[in-house]
Order: sequence, then C-alpha cells, then structure tokens
Amino acid sequence: MSIGCAILIFVAMFDHVMAIKYVDLGMLAVLASWCLVRTLLKSPLEPRPLLIPFGLWALWTLISANWSADRAISGHAWLDEVVYPLTGFYVFWLTGQHPQRVRRLQTALWAACLILAGISLVYFHLLDPALPKPGLLHFYPRVGHVSTLALMAIPLFAIMAANGDTRIRGLTGIGFCLIIGGATLNRFFWAALAVVAVTLLWPRTRADLKRAALTFCVLFVFIGVAVGFSNKLRLAAIASPSSGPEAMANVSAKPDSAAKVSLLSLHAATPNAHQTNPAPMFSLDGLAAKIGALRAAKLALSGDTRPQIWGFYGSQVQKHPWFGIGFGKPLPSIAYGSLIPGNLVALDQNVEAHAHNLFLNTLLQVGIVGLALQIIVFASLAYRFYLARETHPFICRAGIALVVGMITKNLTDDFMWESTMLMFWCTCGLLMGMISPQAQT
Repeated sequence: MSIGCAILIFVAMFDHVMAIKYVDLGMLAVLASWCLVRTLLKSPLEPRPLLIPFGLWALWTLISANWSADRAISGHAWLDEVVYPLTGFYVFWLTGQHPQRVRRLQTALWAACLILAGISLVYFHLLDPALPKPGLLHFYPRVGHVSTLALMAIPLFAIMAANGDTRIRGLTGIGFCLIIGGATLNRFFWAALAVVAVTLLWPRTRADLKRAALTFCVLFVFIGVAVGFSNKLRLAAIASPSSGPEAMANVSAKPDSAAKVSLLSLHAATPNAHQTNPAPMFSLDGLAAKIGALRAAKLALSGDTRPQIWGFYGSQVQKHPWFGIGFGKPLPSIAYGSLIPGNLVALDQNVEAHAHNLFLNTLLQVGIVGLALQIIVFASLAYRFYLARETHPFICRAGIALVVGMITKNLTDDFMWESTMLMFWCTCGLLMGMISPQAQT
C-alpha cells in the first residue's frame, strides 16, 4: 500500500498521467477494502469524529445529482471530488501510521517537486497555457493548479525540515516549491504562502516572540518583493504575450479587447501619461508612479476582473439558494453562461469557466446546505489537527497550515478538483495518520 501511495503522490503532481493515477487508485481501493474488512472482522468499527461530516458531505453532493443541471457532470464530479479523494484519505491515513513507510511518500514528493522545479526553470517562457507544450512541459499541470500543488507540499516538507535526519531534503523541497510557485506568477500563491508560513512558525512561548517577529518581518518583505516582481512580469506578459508564462492565464482577453489595450497602454506609458492634473506630492498615486513595484501592483489590481466575476455569479445565488444547481465545478457556468454580460466576457473569458472562489462556487452548486457542510468538513479537519497540539505539535501546525493555506489559495479561484483535490485529501490523510493513536513510533 505504501508503494502505491508513493506512486500516487508522485503522479498527482503532474498532468497527462491519468491512466497511472486511476489504475493506482483502483489498486489502493482494493487494498483499503481488504484492510477495512479485516478490521471489522476483528472488532466493530469504532466511532470516528470525521466520519459524520465526511459522510454528510458525500451524501449531500450525491443527492444533488437528482436536481442537477447535468446529471452526467455531477456523477463524474462526485467520483473525482468526493469518492476518489476520500479513498485516498483513508489509504494515506493507514500508511501514515508507519513512519518508515512515510519516508517513501516523502521521497516521492521530493522527487516530483525537483522535476517540476526543473521544468519551471527550463521552460519558464513557455508556461503560458496557450503556448505549445514541448518536451517535459507536456506533463506540466496548468499554472494555477501547479502553484496550488506546490503550496500543499510545503507543510510536508516543513515536517521533514524539523527532523534532523531529513532536514536537508525538507529545506530543499521547500525551495523547489518556491521556485514552482514563483514561476507561475500566481500572485495569491504568495498570500497563501504567508498564511502557511505564519501558521508553521507562530511562536509557542513568550521567549520565541522576538525571534518570530524578526522572522515574520523578513518573510513579509520577501513576499512583498516577490508579489511586486510577479506583477511586473505579468504586465510584461500582457505587453508581449509570447514572452510570459501566465501571459493570458488570468486575463484571457482577445488581442483587440479593451482590457488588453488599456493595460498595455498603462504599462508602456510614462507615469504621468494618464494624469490630466499633476499628482499631489505625497499622494499614493504619485508614490506608486515613482516606485516600480507599487506601480506594477496598482496596475495589476486595476486590471483584475475578479470582483466583477464574483458580482455576476453572486447575483445568481438567489435563484437556487438552498439546494443549488447540482454538484460539479463547471455547472454554474453552464447554467448561467448565457446570462454573462458580453462586456465581461470580452474583458475576461475566464468568467465562462466558474465563479473563481471556492466557497461561492460551492454555494452555486449545492446551495446553503452544501456550503455549510463543506465548511464543517474543513473545520472538522482543522480541529482534529488542533487536538494533537500537545502530542504532535509540529504535525498539528502542518495540518492546520495545509487547510488554511488551501482555503486562502482558493479565495480568488477554484482549483479544488481532480488531481488537486486528490492531493489535498491524501496529504490530510497522511498527516492524520501520523497523529493517529494507532501510529507506530
């Protein structure tokens, strides 16, 4: 089982390896069923706190197929986003109870991140999803998903870094994740990284406060510089679509669209080109014009269409507020696609994909009831990790960091499906197994 889990955690980091993933999942499901039967034969299944929220979430998403706008999509989504991930959670939970087998998974994850970091450096100029995918780039997931996967791997590497025997691999693994996430130019990767880092490094005693304060200051300066640099590169990508990795990944306007022309002219113009009156000496606009990083951030924020996308999809919630339109990430765009204003589509074609927020997308799919169940599931996971704060303090931090980091990363998008969803639940299961009372020491 541990070998199968190691293969799964490796291939989950890549795209175009679906056959390997599903064959491996099938084998793991058989082994998990066998283990479950053996456990039931020896003793009755003990009540487990997570079974209730997991079971209710699985049941509600399955029931939603009855009123779904497309039952086939809901059925596939239920398998990809509920059944397979929860199966992965269980088998990784079993594997996590054996430290010597956890090492195999850590090694597989480290190797996957090493390869992805190498791909990110070599093919940096071709990471734009619209560009051809030569060589190893054929196995590279989309930039949004790969930045999410890298973020999820950081808590596992942090656990390795806290152990003297695996410290070097843990620290280099974190370095690989920073390269992967940085190369995607995904701005919210850095915001989520800040949340993960604060959770992992938060001081345990008053004596650690000064050290933690210095660490956090350095961390936030680094993240601020990284975000500013990413924004400058994103704007350069808009000015020259063939030279940037995420050129039109988030601003998918047509070449002649008003948004692209506007951003291009803003980027190419001098600081005062669009001012009818001189800026006040100490105004924020004037400061942004003088400091390149602030100017890049200002332009990137002014060109972001997320608020308009949220506004449109949020206005559709009232049509099916309690039950939604059926489980499945693409269903909101299918059900309400014809109502999207044409100027918003011209501004950003990504509006036709989904609501670009994990919780808003869930609310549209399975209503207020489903959203409440999803929040309970995430809260239950975080609480179970929190209960281990005395016996396994760093694993407790890593588990909470994984949950809150994933949520933060998906506040401006929704990457939680297929391999990304599978990776999240498998990682949660692994950490939960490591703090399980049945875990071997």
